[in-house]
Amino acid sequence: MVTPIWPQEGVALNSTGELVANSLGDVANDTLTAAGGIEPETDKIDQAAVDGLGGTAGSLAYIAATIEVDTNKIDEAATTGLTGTHDSLAYRMAEIDRHIHGRERWWGAVAVPDETDAIEANVTRPFAATSGADTWGTAIPIVGTDDVPSIAGDAYWDAHRIMVTDLDDETDTWRFRLIYGTGTSGDAITAGQWTEVMLQSNAVPGNRAGGQPVDIIMRRVASGTKLWAQAWNDTNGEVLSFFLGVHGYEG
Repeated sequence: MVTPIWPQEGVALNSTGELVANSLGDVANDTLTAAGGIEPETDKIDQAAVDGLGGTAGSLAYIAATIEVDTNKIDEAATTGLTGTHDSLAYRMAEIDRHIHGRERWWGAVAVPDETDAIEANVTRPFAATSGADTWGTAIPIVGTDDVPSIAGDAYWDAHRIMVTDLDDETDTWRFRLIYGTGTSGDAITAGQWTEVMLQSNAVPGNRAGGQPVDIIMRRVASGTKLWAQAWNDTNGEVLSFFLGVHGYEG
């Protein structure tokens, strides 16, 4: 008997040069022989009708039909928006829509604002933030824990705009920031929980007393979150007076 060739690979020829049954070569040969049946089956992908979701679960046609049905939800199915799954695509789209097409509420200050109660619906008493000497002045509370700055029942809100009504020095450049958090203003500042805008009344129409509201870019915060304001210009004790505009979100 002739010694098999490449026994380590499982390929062997017998003494007559034929493949040994069940060797790797024999199996490969059988596979190639059977391959003639693959082409007609493959044609089903392009040519033959399929049962889709009515067919065999897990088949290519079934999976493709499932993807098509699920994708249609983006265009056709109703969504629960801000009351649905947090951070889902539908939720985020509704969040953007509500920011653009929601409702805005404007606030002045109570007689003595504090971290519990700071806002009041008025046009006669703006908030007043005092600057430091080329640094931030004292943080003043402008939304307290008991305040409802948006629609009752809203889960979140954000400060959308301010309207500056008076500046002690209308020729200086000002920095203005809003700080948000549930602890102290100092803790919130350390954590980076603040946003700011620059104001220069004599250079940009609409940024001065009596001008247009100024847009604020800010994270949404949960109802019950506190909000503070700070002002900065080059002179200590200068006052920036403003009203606050807020957007609310139901979820």
